[in-house]
Amino acid sequence: MKLNLIQCSAAAMVAMAFVSCQETDSEAPTACTGLGATNSVTAEEIEAEAGYDVDLEDIFCDNEALSEVRWDIHNGEGHAHEDEEEGEEEGEEEHEHGLVLHSGTDWAVLETQALSGTEAEVDLHVDVPLTARGVWHVIVSLVDDAGNSTTLATDLHVENDHLPEFILTEVGGEDPAMWHGEPTWAAGTDVVVTGTVADSDGVASAVLELISEDTESVVWEVALDPAGATNFEFSETVTVPADGGEHHFEMKATDASGVDMETGFHVEVE
Repeated sequence: MKLNLIQCSAAAMVAMAFVSCQETDSEAPTACTGLGATNSVTAEEIEAEAGYDVDLEDIFCDNEALSEVRWDIHNGEGHAHEDEEEGEEEGEEEHEHGLVLHSGTDWAVLETQALSGTEAEVDLHVDVPLTARGVWHVIVSLVDDAGNSTTLATDLHVENDHLPEFILTEVGGEDPAMWHGEPTWAAGTDVVVTGTVADSDGVASAVLELISEDTESVVWEVALDPAGATNFEFSETVTVPADGGEHHFEMKATDASGVDMETGFHVEVE
């Protein structure tokens, strides 16, 4: 049986559509940086020092053509990010830490760079300010020409010898390094906070405060008396307010040379 012209044309269009679907690029771009790279998004953690710079170096690949890469570096306090590729292979694993005391800075980096070809070697130069301390999340978003995307994540751990440093050893009978998420304190109770504040130039003054995030008022505070000590130990009893809600426990210090810093953590009062 012979096919007429309309039938042949329809069959040809179906065949072309089938071939077009078959050729659609659905493979997402990725980082093909070699194993063991220390300043790569594939590293478990990137080390940096405040006041210096660090180069984040990676090789990005795609089966057809790369389009762009976007870097988002921000303070990691109080949240985690899932690495899409690791999540698929390791069961939704996230980068998590116990309590990490940051320097209170709002330093962040947001940069986008155009890419081309199937492989691109990329270097992001980052100047780390003297005000930074703690863990910053490094989020890398890759996009190819077909619009396929991948999000990769690691941590930038910033050490800082310039600012006074608080270390908490016990809060409410718990080691803060073992916390997952923000702590919860019972309303109307007492919570003992134990730790140290240190600085190589000596600590001139320090204060601990519990602040209501609803009213932005200080509901408890105590001034420490480090008297210039380079390492001052403290143990203070916090009177938790009877009213519940979100609070922030703040720790502030000034060293003998006049350098200020503040840090802290969120608390849910119930």
